[in-house]
Amino acid sequence: MSFEKALREMIRGELAAQLSPLQKSIAQLERGLDSLQALRNVTGQLAPLLAQRGREVVLRHAQTQAPPQRAAPARAPEAAPAPRAKAAPTSGFSCAVSGCRRPARSKGYCSAHYQKLRLLIRTNRRPADWVDDAPPQSARDMKLPRGRAAARDREPEPVAPKEPPKPKAWVRKKGSAEKVSLN
Repeated sequence: MSFEKALREMIRGELAAQLSPLQKSIAQLERGLDSLQALRNVTGQLAPLLAQRGREVVLRHAQTQAPPQRAAPARAPEAAPAPRAKAAPTSGFSCAVSGCRRPARSKGYCSAHYQKLRLLIRTNRRPADWVDDAPPQSARDMKLPRGRAAARDREPEPVAPKEPPKPKAWVRKKGSAEKVSLN
């Protein structure tokens, strides 16, 4: 029985040595979870103050007619997110292209129409009413041709046909005085 007892002590010691780092990690995680819970409690207490401050910032930005910064709203962790209604942009922030309801992002245009503006500038087809920082709903929308029609429209008119290239080699046929090209 002493052999069995010694074997059990040896196994118990080995297990304790192998499991001690795991036990230390678990203890640290428990302390971290306690800290996390305390942080959640403080955040829950500060949420009403943060919400009030957020409303003040939005109102200040609306008064200066600058697009509001998109910040994550502070919420209590238990509160479910409220459904947001999609609001139409105000007339000061809408795209410069008439009929477009998306908000202006750059130079007075929404992101899609700004890309179209870049294409029109690059191909020298920019209309006169598509100016930088255009007022909202002031530019007429235009439909661009696609595919082969677009490529054909962009190519310059062909000029008079060029004369055929000169042959590179000449051969004289036997019995004839004229030269014949190999091409």
